[in-house]
Amino acid sequence: MTPQVAYKHKVSHEWERAATLREVRTGRVDTDAVRDADFLLRAAATHHGVDSLRPCPLCGSTLRNTRWVYGEVLGRRAGSARSEKEIAEFVAEGLEFTVHTVEVCIACRWNHLLTSEVAYGKC
Repeated sequence: MTPQVAYKHKVSHEWERAATLREVRTGRVDTDAVRDADFLLRAAATHHGVDSLRPCPLCGSTLRNTRWVYGEVLGRRAGSARSEKEIAEFVAEGLEFTVHTVEVCIACRWNHLLTSEVAYGKC
């Protein structure tokens, strides 16, 4: 039986997101300073991300939630954007690794880390 993906040690970064947006809205941080998604991040969001339920807080466009995998056990696959299906395949190999979910606005280049958690197999 192929293990299902389960997650543990979830850390939310929503508080930092809210603080950043508060700083932008009050003018203490320029919007250009938080519109820093590079080409690779935007390309990963386009090809591996899924539409978010909430709009971009800066321009109102659709956000894309993108999953990035990290961990020595992944070898050269570490530090790459992956789909849920690919994450499940890694877990099926018996691997345990960190997954970061990043929201990305392809239109205005806003991005923010939403969560980090550890993926593992659950039979």
